[in-house]
Amino acid sequence: MLTKFDEFHCHQIVNTFDHVVDSDRQWTEKFWCNVHDITGELVLATGFGVYPNRNVMDGYGCVNVNNKTQYNMRLSREFRPQIEDLKIGPLSWEVIEGLKRIRLTLGDNEYGISYELEFTGRMPAHEEIPQVRRDKGRIFMNTCRMAQLGRAKGWVKVDGKTYNVDENSWRAQRDHSWGIRMGVGAPETGVQSPDISFFANMMINWFTAQFDKWGVHYYLLEKADGTVEYLSGALVRGFEDDREAIPVVAVDHDFKYHPNSGRMKSGRVVLTAADGSKTELSIRQLTTMYLMGGGYIGYNGFYHGIWMGPYWTDGEKWDVSDIDVANKVHGLDDTVCEYRCGDEVGYGIIENLILGSFPKYGF
Repeated sequence: MLTKFDEFHCHQIVNTFDHVVDSDRQWTEKFWCNVHDITGELVLATGFGVYPNRNVMDGYGCVNVNNKTQYNMRLSREFRPQIEDLKIGPLSWEVIEGLKRIRLTLGDNEYGISYELEFTGRMPAHEEIPQVRRDKGRIFMNTCRMAQLGRAKGWVKVDGKTYNVDENSWRAQRDHSWGIRMGVGAPETGVQSPDISFFANMMINWFTAQFDKWGVHYYLLEKADGTVEYLSGALVRGFEDDREAIPVVAVDHDFKYHPNSGRMKSGRVVLTAADGSKTELSIRQLTTMYLMGGGYIGYNGFYHGIWMGPYWTDGEKWDVSDIDVANKVHGLDDTVCEYRCGDEVGYGIIENLILGSFPKYGF
């Protein structure tokens, strides 16, 4: 099917742009952005998933206010023929300037949240090391990702109250990934499923920290015995600084969790860079975004990439001040944190998920 993208000179395969190189149903392109203030009053997460081999596009917008109430909206639609826009009903993601500026919009809807925001990258986007995993002869993961730190401006409206977002007191981070991704849609039938024991007894830790003139992000997969299965990240500088990003080659972590819970509370990391330098950051939780509200790990019968019909929406409001509710919706969370590095104060998020036994932290 021809679209406007087929006029451009960036084809990579012998096909039109509504197709990808692989016929695997798990092929996914993901977009995610987190925006939060520096006090912990409000955190917002939004994102899209595109699944060309399932003919599905889905997305979400979630807002947590004072770590007491979280509002969620999930949406899905048929991908073709409208492949040109990341747009599902009132939710949209628009690239204004590649690798620099993104417009994030959620129009009026029945779930009580709306926003119009502009993400502006303050530091260059950085490409992570690609991940490839195979089991029983089948590839279940073949992805690459870029991450970027920045600021945001605009507004967020929750239950009729408007929060003004400015670049001085708000921070933002985003990523963009693509390739074959596990855990997408309903499992195939009549085919031996991949053995995901690779992820058993493992900590998944995706981390961002942003200071005035520099920042850091990394993605760490660590087994319970301390074996590092994957690490990719970098110390990055602002656009005004022409020094190259420095890869992170080791992470020494000491995290603290809420009682009887996998939800993060505080901690410390020491990062070793490729040039031998070490950076120590202390961590304090400000608030949390529970990404289950956006469908991560699945919620209320919805999973990313599953066919929900030509157009579908769902959502709800959670009282996450109730510890039982918070523990129930805990999964892959964006824990918004204040960081201290010497005299500097920075902000960012930690996504921390422990699967199975992990004795270091009492799991």
